[in-house]
Amino acid sequence: MDNEVKTLELIAGIGIFLFGMYQLEDALKQLSGGAFRKMIRRFTENWFRSIVSGTVATSVLQSSTAVSLMVLAFAGAGVLSMESAIGVIIGSNLGTTLTSWIIATVGFKLEIELLALPFLGLGGLGLIFFSKSVRATNISKFMVGFGFLFLGLDYMKASIETLAQQYDFSELAGYPAVVYIVIGFVLTTIVQSSSASMAIILSTLHSQVITFPLAAYMVIGTNIGTTVTIIIGSLGAQTIKKRVALSHLLFNSVTALIAIIVFPIIMTFIQKILHLENDPVTGLALFHTLFNLLGVIVFLPFIGYFTSLIVRLVREKKATITKCLHTLKPDVPEAGIVALKTEIRHLVVEVMRYHLRLLKLTRREPFASFLKKEDNIIVADLSVADQYQLIKSLEAEIYTFASGLQMHELTDTEARELNRLLHASRNAVASAKILKDIQHNIQEAENSDNAEIEKLVQHFRDKWDSAHQEFIRLLEETETSTNISVINALTNKNREDDIAFTRLITSAIASKKLSQADIPTQITINRAFNMSVRQMIHALRDLLFTEPEVEIVEKLSETPA
Repeated sequence: MDNEVKTLELIAGIGIFLFGMYQLEDALKQLSGGAFRKMIRRFTENWFRSIVSGTVATSVLQSSTAVSLMVLAFAGAGVLSMESAIGVIIGSNLGTTLTSWIIATVGFKLEIELLALPFLGLGGLGLIFFSKSVRATNISKFMVGFGFLFLGLDYMKASIETLAQQYDFSELAGYPAVVYIVIGFVLTTIVQSSSASMAIILSTLHSQVITFPLAAYMVIGTNIGTTVTIIIGSLGAQTIKKRVALSHLLFNSVTALIAIIVFPIIMTFIQKILHLENDPVTGLALFHTLFNLLGVIVFLPFIGYFTSLIVRLVREKKATITKCLHTLKPDVPEAGIVALKTEIRHLVVEVMRYHLRLLKLTRREPFASFLKKEDNIIVADLSVADQYQLIKSLEAEIYTFASGLQMHELTDTEARELNRLLHASRNAVASAKILKDIQHNIQEAENSDNAEIEKLVQHFRDKWDSAHQEFIRLLEETETSTNISVINALTNKNREDDIAFTRLITSAIASKKLSQADIPTQITINRAFNMSVRQMIHALRDLLFTEPEVEIVEKLSETPA
């Protein structure tokens, strides 16, 4: 029974330690995370400064994982170059060894309970009495985290010492070194913290469950295990994020291999020259630092070559957001204008996809069938915000190609058609932007429990449903005369919908079913919807019709319905 209790105590110790690490890391991020994010952005002009930045940031933030994920974010945003990102990753490996020194020198040299309890008490009181001050709250959270860190360590140490007396662990020495490397790797992968893994290994070593060399092999495994989080963070991400993750894995793996090769030399240095055989806990912390430092020294002269290798191993996959422009050069105006027309049709479809997604209409027929039939160049699982950015990128590609066409000699007809097509592109994107700007208003209206607002939302949704069915009809209809009548009917219908909205909102205001705060929001949504539909009508008009046909449409739109 006592063994079961001690096993639970060990698990509790690991949990308390991890919770303490989380609190500590979170508090330090709040207190100095912004400063270190700025440092990583500013002080990474060369590989040496990158390594120093990674070392210092990890030493202060006490989390190589946090720094590594920060590097992924900055690399993905284009703030960090590949070489700088690798430098910070290498430095973070060295910085993370500081935790081992704190645990080894404080955790096993002092009465842990006497150290932990004052921090917990003062930190807890601070969280209660100084909750209105953000800085005081984070300092208190830091103290609580520090207290829990050592309280968890105390539980781990005590439980492992008791369990060590119950079992004969001498057989463990018979296994090959690779087994202990794998144990260290698996342990770090499971607990998702190399610091927690080091605490467990140091406690096990302190309790004499395993020998110093075997604990050292486990530490080598933890170094490889710490790469798992950043690898997971890079899955499905940009190429540069994958490159950074691979560089982290390769650096840690090569460093581990170097540590294995020079293992006897490091052991002799620590035990025979420094005479730390009687203080294995400090010796293990030193081992952790030495082999990571050795990895940094070995890699320093080859960072440029290492970066080139990573770039070759993970090649850039050119994502093509255009349907056809990427396949030809703008040196033949006739072909270029045809291609541009195809691309702008694609842009219009993507804008429609964006519209329908905002209003949650993509699964309705005929929209679902139409969108499924269209070749979706833009990735379907993007967020709404990213989908809009890709629409903007597609517009930029269209304008870049058009500027290439304009460098060649165009006939007057070609020049006017090109101008009309660019108007279509600009109007389509403007239609998307108008709805983007009121997205929060739409969500607010959809979440309202006011019956009158629900009626207005339904009015907007029905309007959008009807308009988009006509947009699809325009894109699929080949008969020009039919399209002219459809686009004229759309223009008149848009006016009628505006009048219908006025009746609805006037009735709701008269019956006092709308609050004063709701009225401007609904008017804003209606105005935006009308403008967005009008922009799409203009886009389709300029895309689908010839110059004489556009004149006919404009004259019809000026005639009262």
